[in-house]
Amino acid sequence: MRKLAILFGFFLSFNASADAKDGVKPLNANPTEAQIQVIRDAAKDSCDNKEDDEREECVMDYFANHNLEEEPSCD
Repeated sequence: MRKLAILFGFFLSFNASADAKDGVKPLNANPTEAQIQVIRDAAKDSCDNKEDDEREECVMDYFANHNLEEEPSCD
């Protein structure tokens, strides 16, 4: 039970740091298309200065930090 509480606390701090770092809140359980698009655009802006391989990893990390579960498109 203690391990579960620690894991839960870790996830809460992970999501709180995503919002504090870039000002974009993580998605809730039922996001709208507009909210999803904000995450996509912010990921693109945040990762544009990276090389191709690094950019894809950056976008995947950004999506994960903001609770967006989709494959990144780095076009």
